[in-house]
Amino acid sequence: MRASLLIAFCLPLLAKAQLLSQAQLDSARTYRSLERALAEPEKVYRLDLSGKKLKQVPEEVRRLPNLNALDLSSNRLKELPAWLGELQSMQEFRASKNKLASFPDAVCRWRSLKRLDLNRTPLTALPKCLGQLKQLVSLDIWDTDIGEFPKELGGMENLRFLDLRNIQYSQEEMDHIEDLLPRVKIQFSAPCNCGM
Repeated sequence: MRASLLIAFCLPLLAKAQLLSQAQLDSARTYRSLERALAEPEKVYRLDLSGKKLKQVPEEVRRLPNLNALDLSSNRLKELPAWLGELQSMQEFRASKNKLASFPDAVCRWRSLKRLDLNRTPLTALPKCLGQLKQLVSLDIWDTDIGEFPKELGGMENLRFLDLRNIQYSQEEMDHIEDLLPRVKIQFSAPCNCGM
């Protein structure tokens, strides 16, 4: 009886995804083949599927419970599936050079996210929920069409780096973004004379 209670108590703990420290994540093996990753799914912390001409995220990625870092850059993705939000250990996510027209909602569910790269996509807006990402340190969205910065983004209290190069902002818009994120090093291109 005691053994069955102990097993019942420990099973949920074993099922919980493993969140690595930054040092552990930096030294973790990067899998570049989904087939190899699926051969040992519990050991996969980093997966790089960049440059694979993907039009959608393979659903098999869902079977990698300990995934801490995912690179989907340089593909043909127009959207990201909602189930990506289930990967609760996500700390680094890259989907640069894709065709993402709307911000992926799944990102806002990654409370441990520290680095987000969505540069060179046709994104036009950032969602208010991004302000809930208290661990986010780096946000790279250069060469997008992002125009609005909701005041809720001020909630990203650990954000230290924001890349907004190659986006046309007036000096007034740049000042607004700097006021919203006073502790952040922001990279802008030269201000435009927008609407003048």
